[in-house]
Amino acid sequence: MKYSFPIRPVLAALALGAASVPVLLPTPAHAWWHGGFFIGVPFPPVVIAPPVYAPPPVVYAPPPAYDENPAPQSYSYTPAPPGYAYTPSPGGGTCYAGAYTCPLQYAAPAGSSCSCPGNTGRVYGRSG
Repeated sequence: MKYSFPIRPVLAALALGAASVPVLLPTPAHAWWHGGFFIGVPFPPVVIAPPVYAPPPVVYAPPPAYDENPAPQSYSYTPAPPGYAYTPSPGGGTCYAGAYTCPLQYAAPAGSSCSCPGNTGRVYGRSG
């Protein structure tokens, strides 16, 4: 009996081995490999947003009340009561500056320094 060697299974094994060589060779690592394994349908990442600011509701105020009988208005001058009236302080109302004499712009006690306009500028003196 003649012994024949089966060539087809050997060729099939060689072809399968040659096809698996590139898969088994080491390759550089992929930087975006996230680990784990995948089963089923991928779910998108769940993001929980911060709460949304809702302004308070607008409230309209009622219109102001209309008085049908307003009080009469007077635009005449009413002098202040005596306790509130301006009274100048006692003191000199005149500045004596050498040959010049002028009224003071403000009330000042007697003997305080003051000035009057002169021909060559300000002339200084004392109030009296």
